[in-house]
Amino acid sequence: MNVAIGLLQLISWAAIITVLCAPGSLVWKLPLAFFFLMMMQGVFSLMHECIHGLGHRLPRINGAMGILTGAIFGTVYTLFRINHEGHHVRNRSRAEVAEYIYPGESPTKKVLTYYFAILGGIWLGSFVAALVLPFIPYRYAQRLNRPAKSMNGYSLSFVEFSRSDWQWVRVESAIGVCLWTAGFVLLDWDWRIVVLLYAAFAFSWSSLQWVYHMRTPLHRIEGAYDLRVTAPVRLLFLNFNYNLTHHRHPSLPWQEMHDRVEPRETQPLWYRYLLVFKWPEPLPADPASIRKTYF
Repeated sequence: MNVAIGLLQLISWAAIITVLCAPGSLVWKLPLAFFFLMMMQGVFSLMHECIHGLGHRLPRINGAMGILTGAIFGTVYTLFRINHEGHHVRNRSRAEVAEYIYPGESPTKKVLTYYFAILGGIWLGSFVAALVLPFIPYRYAQRLNRPAKSMNGYSLSFVEFSRSDWQWVRVESAIGVCLWTAGFVLLDWDWRIVVLLYAAFAFSWSSLQWVYHMRTPLHRIEGAYDLRVTAPVRLLFLNFNYNLTHHRHPSLPWQEMHDRVEPRETQPLWYRYLLVFKWPEPLPADPASIRKTYF
């Protein structure tokens, strides 16, 4: 099933971009672009399945699917794999807390960094990394960790790369460049349309990244929400909206996620999404007072 979904996503990705680059009315192009943004969330979700070894039972096919979905997404799979493995260890630690300002932190810097991240910066960072990292010698990899005490979970992952991982980053980056070059040359894509479309995707994906964790208890597993969405959106997301269930059962494939969710332990995604745009606030004096609410 995942192989079929991946192939369908690849075909849809190429076809939709091609259609949007062709002359036509915005009346039907805008809904198609919106569908593209929702489908691309599923591309990330399938890459996420591969990160956990759930894309396919054969490791080579699982890895190939991860590389392909990473290229469509606009990054390299290994970068996300290493970072996400660290996320399950660091979730809701200071390195991954974005919505609270810790004592001693600059409120202005925290707010500016926060809004840059959710308005597209998270995706932009992964895209730039895919193009720049292959040219950085492995011996400098561990120096890429930023000294910040919070919101530096992404950069912390650089100390976890092996030499083999770094080589794979180069291979995957080359594969991505070849795939995108083929799209522009063979399908006659308009770079301005592609940039506009991926700018919208950068915003939509980045603003959704922290929606599952913000203002949850500072707990590695329970610091997440399962969020309700309509069935079509849930299927396009490949059940990624069930983030709490995923943290509780990280080896559970997306196809089994829906049946394991406790409906009484959910919130609507639209409500959590609106909260994402609330500026960071000081960390409560007693962090244990941070509670989840369900409705």
